[in-house]
Amino acid sequence: MKRLNSAIRHTVLPICLSMLYLFGCAQNPADSDGTIDPAAKQAEALGKTGVSIYQNINSFKQMDNFKSGKIEIEDFDINDFGNGTEAMKFGKIVKKRALASIQKRAEMQRMLLSAANDSVIFDFTERDTSEGVTRRIALFYDTASGNARLVLVGSDYSDAHIVEYDSTELIVNLNHTIFDDSDDVLLSIESQKRYKAGQLVQEEKGKFTPDAHAPGTEPEGGVLTGEVTYSSSSFISKTTNHFEFHPETGGSFEKTSVFSDGKSSREAATFNADGTGTFEEDRRDGTQIRGTFEGAEDDGSGSYSITTTYPAGHDPVSVAESADFDYDAATETVSGSFERTINRLDGTVETESAAITQSRDGEILVTTISSQNIDGSHGTITITETPDLEQVTGEWTDADGTFVVFKAQTFGDESVHFEADQYASKEDYDNKEAPAATAVFDFYPDGSGSGVVTEGEDVYDVVISPDGSVTITKRN
Repeated sequence: MKRLNSAIRHTVLPICLSMLYLFGCAQNPADSDGTIDPAAKQAEALGKTGVSIYQNINSFKQMDNFKSGKIEIEDFDINDFGNGTEAMKFGKIVKKRALASIQKRAEMQRMLLSAANDSVIFDFTERDTSEGVTRRIALFYDTASGNARLVLVGSDYSDAHIVEYDSTELIVNLNHTIFDDSDDVLLSIESQKRYKAGQLVQEEKGKFTPDAHAPGTEPEGGVLTGEVTYSSSSFISKTTNHFEFHPETGGSFEKTSVFSDGKSSREAATFNADGTGTFEEDRRDGTQIRGTFEGAEDDGSGSYSITTTYPAGHDPVSVAESADFDYDAATETVSGSFERTINRLDGTVETESAAITQSRDGEILVTTISSQNIDGSHGTITITETPDLEQVTGEWTDADGTFVVFKAQTFGDESVHFEADQYASKEDYDNKEAPAATAVFDFYPDGSGSGVVTEGEDVYDVVISPDGSVTITKRN
């Protein structure tokens, strides 16, 4: 299961690429005489700094994800079916509980001994008053093959529950020993949940079919599918996912999202057994992302290249990024560098570069990203990871000497919370002067977001569209 789990833990498709230079299209409030509010310019500059920081964090995430040579796919948004490992664990728990419930009923022992091929040997429904749910457990057993089908259904949930109905079906080869799970092989698990009115999610469906594996072992591949239908009040109407991976041949991934306005987005990837692969993304605003990668598992060296092309009229027109990196399997650390080229609407070209190093102390992994841009701005980003926490901190110096300290928090759904304090210079920061401005931004999975920039008594609301354009509005 290690290889399968590695292949489906995270998303390789960029979590923040839609934020690249999003303040380049910002609309600044003007004073009554038509001049641009200087404080608004400062707010925009602070926003650009935040975007530059996240470009570099995102580049590191991509490099880290590519090291294995397999596209690392985002966990599905389905309870108990986030990935193959979760599905296998869930299936084992469900099977154990169901068979334990059957075993408690002494009369069933005689039925099990006399069961014919494809017999319905157990089908029991009861009300669990303590949990406030009606449960059904059914066991269908084929004595010839040793295969069993377990069906578990929950319905008539009390008001304390948000679930209206849920069912799970497992196909398991019990190897003719029904109550000895040491030789069981899970063949498939399928689940469906419907939620009560008023919930964000209306229905979830998931299915996992593992590759063939021996009793007592974990599969190294399989097929995982999922579907989530949202309530009519949600911006997203439905998402469908298909992930497939087989160690000998490689695999593929595809995710489609349909939105309430009729637009859709798509992510897809292919990955080969030799560690190479491709990926692509078509966003709802027309942005296209295309890339290739080569993993570092075979010889310790890898690379990737990405091109993001924005809709007509967008500034920038496109962003191209490439990276080369080394992976140390003994310490499980990555080092390398990446370069980014930004093509502007007016024909100008900007370049950026960064170096990445990692060190490990037990379970603590520290990543340092040192960045230098062509305009002279530079900074250091530190990502500290423990089994329970990922902490992002750092500092940034703009071309004009403005100094920024920041921290960030990332979430599993690809959203990001960012906070920053801006000083006129590093000297002001060292002297413990009050920050000249502060910023708080929340970036969402589709690239949109919102936030607030405060400079003295001036407060600016920032709204970020999925296409990267930004509106800055001064509060009265």
